[in-house]
Amino acid sequence: MKDGKEYVVVTVRPEDYNVHDIRAKKPLTFKNNNESGSAVMQEVDEIKFNNKYDGERNTLSYFSPNNVGILLSIADKSFEKAKQIFNDYLNPQKIDHRLTNKEGKKLDNIKNDSHITYDFIEQIQINLVFGYTAIEAFANLSIPNDYIYQPGKNHKGIEEIYDKEAIERWVSLRDKVSIILPEIYDTPPIKKNKVWNDFIRFEDLRNEIIHQKSISDTNFYKKYFKSSFFKICSTPEEVIKFFFEQRKDKASINPLWPWIINSKNDFPISHEYGAERFELVGNLYEGKFEK
Repeated sequence: MKDGKEYVVVTVRPEDYNVHDIRAKKPLTFKNNNESGSAVMQEVDEIKFNNKYDGERNTLSYFSPNNVGILLSIADKSFEKAKQIFNDYLNPQKIDHRLTNKEGKKLDNIKNDSHITYDFIEQIQINLVFGYTAIEAFANLSIPNDYIYQPGKNHKGIEEIYDKEAIERWVSLRDKVSIILPEIYDTPPIKKNKVWNDFIRFEDLRNEIIHQKSISDTNFYKKYFKSSFFKICSTPEEVIKFFFEQRKDKASINPLWPWIINSKNDFPISHEYGAERFELVGNLYEGKFEK
């Protein structure tokens, strides 16, 4: 495509497209009303390594990832690992953790339990940090380039106006999620949905990791072991799902929506092909054509 990006035509009919990996970007899809000339094109990126094989540059080609999908995938995988560790080694309903009832050397038992506990804390914190980053990335990517946010007058009586770049840098994620995204996606107020309270709690948990005030304060770790804790770990997906499911224009599909939120063959289809926007540069079997 003449925007500098490269695509592979993966199928002709949109209904034949198969989601090969939920971390991938959604395809660029064109469909003529008469069915002729339709194409589903997956964006391709590459990494050129310094070495060569048979005189040819060693190049890795891959379908471009969805940034939000990657972050959510990391958060989800760490959550699954945390649940497995908890269920196998930490669940107090299944395991008696009292040192007096354990066989073997007490010191070795404490060391082993420490190792398991650290593994669990690591996975929970990966979930919290990457899950929060997924929400932030989704919010920033959702803001149109020409969007203007006017929160009103500041404490000096000056009317504040934020463009996209200023919003990304200076507006809190709480305001992005509660004020800006509902306006962009034309949804009901998220503050009236139960997911809002979960988001506030999730954000507080993440901030306790990022903004630690004392190296000796480790009490916040203990929250991870409460029986009600796990339900908060899926908050990032639930927040993004809110905007997907509650948007007024259900027919509008944003390319930035990750497959992990909606794994069906649900992606934007354009009926305006415009051949002048494209240039054939090669194929999968012969590589790129010589210029």
